[in-house]
Amino acid sequence: MVIIDKDLGEIRLVMNKQARRIIVRRKDDYLQLTYPPSVSLSYIEKTIEEMKPRLKSLKERKPERMVFTPQAEFSTFSFRLQIVASPSTHNYYVNLKDGILSISCPIGTNYEDESVQATIRNLIEKALRYEANRLFPSKVKSLAEQYGFKYTGVKINKSRTRWGSCSSKKSINLSYYCMLLPEHLADFVILHELCHTIEMNHGDRFWLLLDKVSGNRAQELTKELKAFKTIL
Repeated sequence: MVIIDKDLGEIRLVMNKQARRIIVRRKDDYLQLTYPPSVSLSYIEKTIEEMKPRLKSLKERKPERMVFTPQAEFSTFSFRLQIVASPSTHNYYVNLKDGILSISCPIGTNYEDESVQATIRNLIEKALRYEANRLFPSKVKSLAEQYGFKYTGVKINKSRTRWGSCSSKKSINLSYYCMLLPEHLADFVILHELCHTIEMNHGDRFWLLLDKVSGNRAQELTKELKAFKTIL
């Protein structure tokens, strides 16, 4: 469902069975409002009006995005980015080997051009997806065996709003943006979803279980995860 507000523009409504309250996030050109099933449309509209000053500020705020140049420092827990200007190429060439993602750009590339930045980001995201498909299934398997969880499969997606999820059939879904997290937080996301194979909600038993498998650091690591900002 979509609401068009005269001050805020497009607001996309997403119902989430696990949500306990209304949460609004800024997307590229719209706002996404996540709400629990028990909330009525009239309550959502009332909440939007009450939150409007803050939402207008959120809408106007531009997300910080990294500008990729040969001097840029960017890494994931499995590779480091290296951008080079190559006289031998007239296009963009990418190679991932020995923990280095090398992107060769033509001599004279204007790195301030948004189309150039979009091309580089697209190549990086392909590497993120590749590495996530290579690494995460084995990570899930290893952590599940270590703590005695049972799951039915692992799927990789490109969600920007959720690091991971667990279906009612105990299938683990992970965003390839988890590659941008420090490895201990990526592992924590996996443990969080594995706990949902036993406890599907975020009740007390869920947090006790997550605390048990995370070395009594569930709240600490959850806070660290919520504070993490991606710049891609």
